[in-house]
Amino acid sequence: MHNVAAARDDGFYCPDCHRATAVVVDHATGDTICTECALVLEAHYIDETSEWRTLGNDGGGSDDRDPNRVGDRSDPFLPDQVGGTTITYSGPLRRQAKNAGGEGAPLTMRRIDVGVSTEKTLVAAFKAIADMADRLGLVATIRDRAKEVFKKLDETPKGFPKGRHRDAIYAACLFVACRNEGMPRTYKELASVTAEGAAAKKEIGRLTTLIKRHLGEEEGKAMDLGVVRASDYLRRFGSRLGLGHGEVRAAQAAVRRVEEGALDVRRNPESIAAAIIYMVAQRAGGRKSVRDVSTATGVAEATISAAQKELAPHARTLFG
Repeated sequence: MHNVAAARDDGFYCPDCHRATAVVVDHATGDTICTECALVLEAHYIDETSEWRTLGNDGGGSDDRDPNRVGDRSDPFLPDQVGGTTITYSGPLRRQAKNAGGEGAPLTMRRIDVGVSTEKTLVAAFKAIADMADRLGLVATIRDRAKEVFKKLDETPKGFPKGRHRDAIYAACLFVACRNEGMPRTYKELASVTAEGAAAKKEIGRLTTLIKRHLGEEEGKAMDLGVVRASDYLRRFGSRLGLGHGEVRAAQAAVRRVEEGALDVRRNPESIAAAIIYMVAQRAGGRKSVRDVSTATGVAEATISAAQKELAPHARTLFG
């Protein structure tokens, strides 16, 4: 199955937009998504196009070749030649190899050092980033953007301090990629796919700041991660909590009023989204507790409660 999102021209009727809208098919998750409100219109879409698999050449003739069975796609972020064994010479053997153009004495009579190609670092990093992206359910564009960020870091003249926190570095690259693509994830969500778990949250934040500085210096300007709004988190948070479409729409309307300046709320976007979702759940007569909302959103219970108390006096403005 292709692991890319593809636009569809035939359109679908969107119950949230109340009309036919353009949709996009995310082949990574099998979802058909409205491009205007991001509602999942059809889940587990089955791709019936040709399957591209990596199979060995079984020795058949040209008549036996299946054009839908090809070699593995090369990663566009890796050099053309990756990996392999590097043979180096020391002392007299280096001069001998140089003078002979590498064609001197038989290989078995030489001392050789087998070195690991530096590109293997990229291969390992890209695999880890792809695994993390899959576990978080991120689309291919975010995964590839994170690879691009990591490669730029690896190529910076000053070098990037990698240390022992490799998972945190990969997660920080994904954080930057999510922000760049307009589909932000919280530090806690990204920490959940690292070896250290929630304990890596602060380290991911620190490394994100370092990435902004390193890549900003390289480009001669401050690195822009884009603006994050509470509405960017609402649908995902609501889905995890099991809210219905009507409740999600009510939460979206409330958040929109906050973002348009109806209220002066000086809290981070995920806290606002979590607090409004909790308020919507309570207004709908649901049995969702602050702990339930905290588990679904990753925002601390105390933070949700404090934000909810701040918003509660303005419920009429928020919900009409």
